[in-house]
Amino acid sequence: MLTFPTVPLVLCTALIALTLLISGIAKAKDPQSTVTGIENLGLQKIAPARAVSLILPWFEIALAAVLLLSPVRLPAVIASGLALVLMIFYTVVIARALATGRTGSCNCFGSESTAPVSRYTLFRNLSLLVAAAGTHAAALAGGAGVLFTLFSLDVSGWLWAGGAALIAATLDAVRRGDALGTADERPQVILPEPVYDENGEELYVRMPIPLGALYLEDGRRTTMREIAKTQARVLVFVSATCGGCVKFLKTMPQWQERLPQVALHPVYSSLESLNKSRTNGSFPEGLTPLIDRESASAANFGYGVPLAVVLGSDGLMAGGPAVGLEEVEALMGDIEEQFAEAARLAKEEAEEAYRRALKESQNHQGDHL
Repeated sequence: MLTFPTVPLVLCTALIALTLLISGIAKAKDPQSTVTGIENLGLQKIAPARAVSLILPWFEIALAAVLLLSPVRLPAVIASGLALVLMIFYTVVIARALATGRTGSCNCFGSESTAPVSRYTLFRNLSLLVAAAGTHAAALAGGAGVLFTLFSLDVSGWLWAGGAALIAATLDAVRRGDALGTADERPQVILPEPVYDENGEELYVRMPIPLGALYLEDGRRTTMREIAKTQARVLVFVSATCGGCVKFLKTMPQWQERLPQVALHPVYSSLESLNKSRTNGSFPEGLTPLIDRESASAANFGYGVPLAVVLGSDGLMAGGPAVGLEEVEALMGDIEEQFAEAARLAKEEAEEAYRRALKESQNHQGDHL
């Protein structure tokens, strides 16, 4: 039987394994959330976003599986060591983000965790880092996977493990209960918003995003307005048998790399159409597909495929609808130009601010001469 001092290490292993499992599954469901997290944290130079979004979820799931199920010591030692390195990296990344003012969401648990990076995020990661160290210590001491270790606990150990599980379940219930009572800060009625040119002339009116239903591949229901709350998105309604759609679908991963500021989604009219797209090789790997059952949501914008619309994170339409391959490609080009122009203006403003600060500094030094 395992002695009491071993029980905390078993609990550390269970905590790390479950954290990695939940994180990996959430990231695998929405790879684009990992891309967004990398962009928010400014890690593009050291972490190729597209490759990481496809590899990291399954790496975390694999580590979790070993920590939970390994019957012998060596795999547990390797997995716990890698988990410790991963937690060190995650903690350093969050500390760097706070130090540099990058407080956008890390999407550490996929698209379901969109809270901005804060000192609480750092505290959470530090806690997980300590738990990962305990996990590695348990493995080095001869521990196997959590499930096998549990069978070696005595009555006292089972009481401690049960108490820890009860605390975790209670805290989760409190969190879920509080979430049910949290009101949406955005008003339920979203009004149209005019867009003006530099002379104050009205160009057009941005309309509210329709409350059209969409479905994830696993059957979960959402709406166009709901998915736009966390990030601006481009929905491209397609058919697996449309020539123009197939051509654009094959270019969507490249467009996503060029436009990391928005999330691109291919939208199919049925799960069968999605599966057909995978079969004929046109499905854009790395992107999260959506299902618009019987094209009910697409009907808000007209008919024809491919059809693209841009959903703003403020609850208003930001572009489209564009129908047909040429118009959809033109819309994507316009979005790219707008982001490039915004980046150019931001750079000019930063340079001008630097020049003003330098001039003020020189004037200040001159006053002391």
